Amino acid sequence: MDETNIGAVILSLRKQRGMTKEQLAEAVGVSPPAVSKWETCSNCPDVALLSPIARALDTDVNTLLSFTPTLSQVELLAAVKEVGKLAEQDGPAAMERIRTLTRRYPTDTQLRFQLSGIAMGFPQLYGWPDETKEAAWDFAEQGLEYVRQHGEKKLWPTATFMLAGLLLNRDKLDQAEALADSLPVMPLAPQTLYAALYQKQNQPEKAWEQARMQLMNGSQAVLQALSLLAASDAPDASRALAAYGAVAKALGYPPCLLNIQLAAHAMESGDSEEALEKLQTVVRELKGETEQFHPLWGATPQPGDSYYRTLARMLQNGLRTDSKFQALQNIPTFTKILHQLDPEA
Repeated sequence: MDETNIGAVILSLRKQRGMTKEQLAEAVGVSPPAVSKWETCSNCPDVALLSPIARALDTDVNTLLSFTPTLSQVELLAAVKEVGKLAEQDGPAAMERIRTLTRRYPTDTQLRFQLSGIAMGFPQLYGWPDETKEAAWDFAEQGLEYVRQHGEKKLWPTATFMLAGLLLNRDKLDQAEALADSLPVMPLAPQTLYAALYQKQNQPEKAWEQARMQLMNGSQAVLQALSLLAASDAPDASRALAAYGAVAKALGYPPCLLNIQLAAHAMESGDSEEALEKLQTVVRELKGETEQFHPLWGATPQPGDSYYRTLARMLQNGLRTDSKFQALQNIPTFTKILHQLDPEA
């Protein structure tokens, strides 16, 4: 217990309530000098007295102990950054830290939301062991459901969407469908309104930022839909793949995203040589041996920066586990590609 803290809190609350030391002492059943010792930090109240003191001061024990149920924005960002670094090096240790933070701040929905996102995406990104991956996904399911039930209203759609995607990935199809059904079919994006508002207020930078956010969200949805169509057995799947390439190029997405799709499409068509060629092109791009793209919404990533390292790691883990590429596992060229995709290589 922090004696300095609790003494200051008792003094402040007593004065706010207009109580004398004698009145507080009588209400709690101690002497006035005992109250003085608390407030001057020369002594600390007995644990058994915490509840009576809280009642007398019309507060709760958490307030007396200066317990903060939620992290500040700075603390939240620091915690997420810490877990993110740990996740890259040691999945089990990252999960232990996630559990510790959740126990320490059980009602902090923003923290639970951020930690659930890490637990949902990082196991595959960093190739966590299966047991740790399943534990992480269990945590993410519980965390996102908690956020849906207790979090801010603005978090509900995103948490619901994320949880539905996680359940779909875990083949819990009925639950995923129920969540998808609960989402609005055509959610309105406030960024469009804000962009127009800021434009009329003569704030072009703010207008651009809102429009950029809307463009990013919308383009990701379009590319995901085209990707699903391209991977289907539909007669015009090749047209969807071509459209994916055109949209990605127009919006400044890295060509490697298209080449990864082309490689997967080639494997589904039984053309392993074409798939290997596309994957080799991806490696050259990630190593900076091809022309860099120029995104519409930010600075151009450079070879070796975190964007490319993350993308290379995701691709490496995906190629190792995706059944589409299983037939390539024993081919030397494919083994070399996997090695080249290692961010440390």
